[in-house]
Amino acid sequence: MSVEVKEFAKAADLLAEATGEKEVTIQTLKKKIKIKKVTVGELADIMKVAKDNELEQYIWLVYKGLTEPKLKPDEVRKLNHKVLLEIALEIQKFSELDKDSIDKLANLLKTKS
Repeated sequence: MSVEVKEFAKAADLLAEATGEKEVTIQTLKKKIKIKKVTVGELADIMKVAKDNELEQYIWLVYKGLTEPKLKPDEVRKLNHKVLLEIALEIQKFSELDKDSIDKLANLLKTKS
């Protein structure tokens, strides 16, 4: 599959925010929330703060990706663990950070020898 390239990208094209918000239903609560895609910069911030602590990564991912209701980090820490994980996984999927999305991207980027 070849892609026809028409012009060079501009800096604004590359630096554009990750777009999109999405309403999702949290099955644990049977309530809707609104999430957004996290950017590479936000992901880098999360990794800097959370290091190798997976629970901290989820907390900061929810803090960055949950837009409605907007919660502060200390409020995210008070969430029920099932709710926290469910929201974090929805944000990962929507931001294409889940394993399936990463595997698809890796397959797409493979070149034939």
